[in-house]
Amino acid sequence: LREWNAQAKALEGGAVEPATLAGTHAGISRETAVPELVGVDASARQPNVAYTIHQLIEQQALRTPDATALIAGGERLTYSELDQRSNQLATHLRMLGVGPEFLIGVFMERTAEIVVAMLAVFKAGGAYVPLDPNYPQDRIGFMLEDTGLKVLLTQKRLVERLPNHQAVTVCVDQDWEKIGSLSGEPVHSSVSERNLAYVIYTSGSTGRPKGVALEHRNTVAFFRWCADVFTSEELAGVLASTSVSFDLSVFELFFPLTRGGKVILMENALQLIEQPAEAAEVTLINSVPSAMAELLRLNAIPSSVVTVNLAGEPLPLVLAHQVYGTGTVQKLYNLYG
Repeated sequence: LREWNAQAKALEGGAVEPATLAGTHAGISRETAVPELVGVDASARQPNVAYTIHQLIEQQALRTPDATALIAGGERLTYSELDQRSNQLATHLRMLGVGPEFLIGVFMERTAEIVVAMLAVFKAGGAYVPLDPNYPQDRIGFMLEDTGLKVLLTQKRLVERLPNHQAVTVCVDQDWEKIGSLSGEPVHSSVSERNLAYVIYTSGSTGRPKGVALEHRNTVAFFRWCADVFTSEELAGVLASTSVSFDLSVFELFFPLTRGGKVILMENALQLIEQPAEAAEVTLINSVPSAMAELLRLNAIPSSVVTVNLAGEPLPLVLAHQVYGTGTVQKLYNLYG
């Protein structure tokens, strides 16, 4: 990844061919294949005008600028507001030299700011590397060193929890007075569907953590399949409770925003109990079977929920029956394995 960053800088100066950026680091797996969309005919798989994740979201923002896009705590952002804020931060990142194949660390708590930050990375042309504040310092330190990050997005209250590093630190909350004065107009970069969108690290349970790099086209192909599976009613309020260090979070945070849906950001699924007002707007839950079992035990599945996606653990048949037994859940997807 350090080599990728060096080559990306050289590319901006015309010294490196784009093709040489792929697969140059032996410890990183770059997922380049676009998955076949099972059950979708060829005409449905023709490329749309937009080829990147953020372009799909920008198109939706033009269609529904005043609709609610994000709920995080007590904060609500419309599509227009989310688009403008992420444009402003993207403009700041471009001023720092961010462009295609440029990796940017995101070390942030689950507030509206983290969604703004990840969208801004896309818009500036870069790829985000999620760094969970709950991870041990040695793991975060390894990821910082392995990626050779030059820019790190965080919040003031988290700075002291970072290990030593050489990256330029942008405290999105503390620096917002400056960032918020920048242009909110669309940011133009040369990013394409074949550029990196994000790098997510494995758990490292069987050895050193390994980074898996995904391009925009991988996620866009997945989103096109999702558009044939999930209805606008199901996406009206999508619970986003998965850590951004896991790839399921990409579905939760970004797919609803490509279809006019609403993202409801929480720390974890069990917060549905603690935040009843927000819970009442949830129509789709992504979780793990063990958490779902606890929500069922507490009778805490909101009556507004019509679809449940379960992953990460085997799904017992008895739990599936209990989910349907709520009387309100109409669809249950087993995403394990």
